[in-house]
Amino acid sequence: MMIALRNTFLASLMFLFAGCAAIGLPTAETFSQKAAVVQGAITTVRQTATVLLNEKKITADDGQNVLVQTDTARAGLDIARSLSKSNPIAADSKLNSVRTVLTALQAYLASRSN
Repeated sequence: MMIALRNTFLASLMFLFAGCAAIGLPTAETFSQKAAVVQGAITTVRQTATVLLNEKKITADDGQNVLVQTDTARAGLDIARSLSKSNPIAADSKLNSVRTVLTALQAYLASRSN
C-alpha cells in the first residue's frame, strides 16, 4: 500500500514539473493557473515527504527541512499572489523563484525514493 501511495505521489510530482505541454496537455498560461500549479506542487512535495518519512527513506530532520521549505514556498506564493494585480512582472518573478525551490525539493525527494 505504501509503495503504491509513494508511486502515486511521485508520479504526481513528476507531472507537475515535467510540463503539461510535454505530455500533450494545455500549459498554465495565466498567473492564476500558474499559481494553482505551484500550490498543487507544494501539497504534493509535502505529501511525498510524509510518505518517504514513513517509509524511513528520509530522516525526521529531512522531513522537517522539507516542511520548513514548503512553508517558505507557500509564503512566497502568497506574496506573488498579492503582487499579481499591482506588479505582474514582480509576481511572475516571485512565482518562478518558488517554482525553482520546489523543483529542487522534488529532485531531492526523487533521489531519496529509491
